[in-house]
Amino acid sequence: MGLIEGQVAIVTGAANELTQGIARRFAREGAKVVLVDRDQDAAQAAARAIPDAEARSADLADPAAARALADAVVQAHGRIDIVLNGAHAALKWDRLADRQAAPDFTAAFNDVLLSALNMMQAAYPHMKAAGTGRIVNLGSIYGPTANEGVSDAVTMDFALTGLSRSAGVEWGKDGILVNFLQAAVPDIGVFAEYRAKKGRSVETLIANTAMPRLADPVEDVGGAAMFLVSDEACFILGHRVLADGGQHLTAAIFEPGAER
Repeated sequence: MGLIEGQVAIVTGAANELTQGIARRFAREGAKVVLVDRDQDAAQAAARAIPDAEARSADLADPAAARALADAVVQAHGRIDIVLNGAHAALKWDRLADRQAAPDFTAAFNDVLLSALNMMQAAYPHMKAAGTGRIVNLGSIYGPTANEGVSDAVTMDFALTGLSRSAGVEWGKDGILVNFLQAAVPDIGVFAEYRAKKGRSVETLIANTAMPRLADPVEDVGGAAMFLVSDEACFILGHRVLADGGQHLTAAIFEPGAER
């Protein structure tokens, strides 16, 4: 029997390969996984790769859409045990002085922070009624070291940290544990393209990390997420957890801004 056998897990940002890895880990441990993305085709493609997974589309930047999604999942499956907010905004690798606030930061704010907040609020009454729940907000490795060129990602990571801590304070009494997971650079297709383009410079950076390899989405990041949603983490809330193999210890790695 898996660690979360029979539980229902909503996983958002299904188009993201890292998020898909976490969803696969949840499914492997017995959860009914509901994969959500604004792009219905992306959600369906992700669900086809995971046994018994379900795909749903929703623009979670709209609070009404988030509430409708949560209500539909409860109607279909009777419960929501886990929410993994995995939506990410596309990074442009621009220095802060070159950023345009409206298109860059507003997109990140809507796609990441508001989507997470709306999904949390939508799931809250269902979790409160059950007296238990696990929420994990997924961030990046850029926040801990405030790297150049990714100010939108850094800002969103700090915002998600604050959101997770605030929810932890308010919802812990309801049995709902909220934490923030910051993941290492994962071994996925998008990074493989960057790695192939940059060649030896990226290989040198990887070799100089504390654990000289990229993160496996299922085993490394998925394992950390699995811990946070399992009973083993029953007294952990409001934490920022780094699943990065020590990448933050060497500070500015994989930092496109430093190449300018």
